[in-house]
Amino acid sequence: MTLRIFDTLSLRKKVFRVDGKAVRMFLCGPTLYDYCHLGHARTFVAFDIIARYLQYLGYRTKVIMNATDISDEILKSAEHVGQSAAEYSDKYYLSLIEDLKALGISTVDSIVRASDNVPQMIAWIEGLLDRGVAYVTDEGVFLDTSKVRGYGQLSHQSKAELALRRLELSPDKKYPEDFLVWNKIRTEKNIWDSPWGRGRPGQHIEDAATCTRNLGTSYDINGGGDELVFPHHEAVKAQVEAVTGAPLCRYWLHTGLLRVRKRKMSKSLRNFITIRSALTRYDAPSLRLYFSLTHYRKPLDFRKCDLEKAVRMSRRIRESVKYMKRPTVHPKVLSTDEHLDQMISRFKAEFLGAMDDDFNTEKAVKELLDFTGQVMMHHRHKWLSPGDLSKAVRSLAELGDILGIV
Repeated sequence: MTLRIFDTLSLRKKVFRVDGKAVRMFLCGPTLYDYCHLGHARTFVAFDIIARYLQYLGYRTKVIMNATDISDEILKSAEHVGQSAAEYSDKYYLSLIEDLKALGISTVDSIVRASDNVPQMIAWIEGLLDRGVAYVTDEGVFLDTSKVRGYGQLSHQSKAELALRRLELSPDKKYPEDFLVWNKIRTEKNIWDSPWGRGRPGQHIEDAATCTRNLGTSYDINGGGDELVFPHHEAVKAQVEAVTGAPLCRYWLHTGLLRVRKRKMSKSLRNFITIRSALTRYDAPSLRLYFSLTHYRKPLDFRKCDLEKAVRMSRRIRESVKYMKRPTVHPKVLSTDEHLDQMISRFKAEFLGAMDDDFNTEKAVKELLDFTGQVMMHHRHKWLSPGDLSKAVRSLAELGDILGIV
């Protein structure tokens, strides 16, 4: 099969094509004012699996994750504990690195903090002003969305619908849809000099500068949670394309929400379980399997019983592999099992076919479980030689590593 992935912009599965064998991917990371939770973990794991599969196919991946350390939430939280915003966010930047490592996330090449790119943000705003798609007010600098071609296409909203979902209330705006790219602020804390006065960059210009600085003005995949489609990714897309006149990326990928009682798991709702708390009770392969049992684009309703089921499945897979690796001698086995090569070929074809279909881990896991069960049955009946077992274990390890569960 040919790899096809679902693109949020076109709302269809598209054949995956890039220039050569290098894939550049940008992943929206968290705001650094608290520990990451399982909702973040779902997105981290999904894109780690995507990158692992691309590597399996022979691509070289470059994955950049941003980490937002410029925000009102950080400033308020830092003031509450008597720290600077930088000191406060440093703690959660380090915890993010620890959480990714603990989850077995191996494909992120760099985690870039927003504060490291403020000069690039200012330069990008100057580019917007030079092209006449932004304007200066007493409040700061706004993007003039009426002059941005295709604004609303990513979130599939009409101009009238966008007007009902205004991003900031301001008498200085020309249009309801316009949003701040630079916010003039009179406080003395966590602000930067700019041609338009001291202040802070807008939330959406942060990623526009970060992704283009690290991956270029046009790259392959932009990813994040489904809740980021609007306004964040719509705004990032608008700011970059208004300057370059070219698509920001080839494919927009978004993960479904992790929900608790039908509501998004989030810091603001205080209904979250941190990654580090979850990992005190469940191991990383079990969490990865739990997420993989649902297609990455579907919403996932968190239930402890479902996670416990995934733990048992994960344990069964790993115990089976461990059992297969035990040194055994079956005197009755004189040649390789005539069905083993067919079993392996079918397993690989079905597993890879599932992954080629928009990274369908639901089906891929099913195929892995079925193959594990078949090999165990043959092993118990002493139908497999040690060489056969080694071949089966290698196949399980090779494909299981794409999911990070074996």
